[in-house]
Amino acid sequence: MTKLAQLKAVYDELAKKRLSVGFFEHAKYPNGTPIAYVAAIQELGYSAGGIPPRPFLRPIMNDKKQDYSQLIFRAVKASIKGNITLDNGLTQIGATVAGDVKMAIKAVTTPALEESTVKARARRHSKGKATDKPLVDTGQMLQAVSIVVEDK
Repeated sequence: MTKLAQLKAVYDELAKKRLSVGFFEHAKYPNGTPIAYVAAIQELGYSAGGIPPRPFLRPIMNDKKQDYSQLIFRAVKASIKGNITLDNGLTQIGATVAGDVKMAIKAVTTPALEESTVKARARRHSKGKATDKPLVDTGQMLQAVSIVVEDK
């Protein structure tokens, strides 16, 4: 296959793929609440419920947009050379993005939790100790960050 034909084949394959990173429908808290629902409320806030926005997803996507573009470029280039399959390249990119999202969740410190939230967390924990850090009480949101590479 010529280089041009290989280039076209990889770009045609790329056009048929979708890389998704986030919280998917199978991820739920023990009470059945979808983690994606809670993540959206935390990201955007819910003024009627007194929950301020604690954005983590949009800022990291915006901050790393150029980095992710470069990763896609490198994955496509490696795929054209035959060094990696496009699916493997996209999976590696997804793992990088998921890691960045997890770091962004851990980095959220403001706005601070209400005192009532901190006390409720302390009651749930065995020794009365709980973090006053937003988004990381149980760790389930962090664990639920997933990637999917699929055909469109």
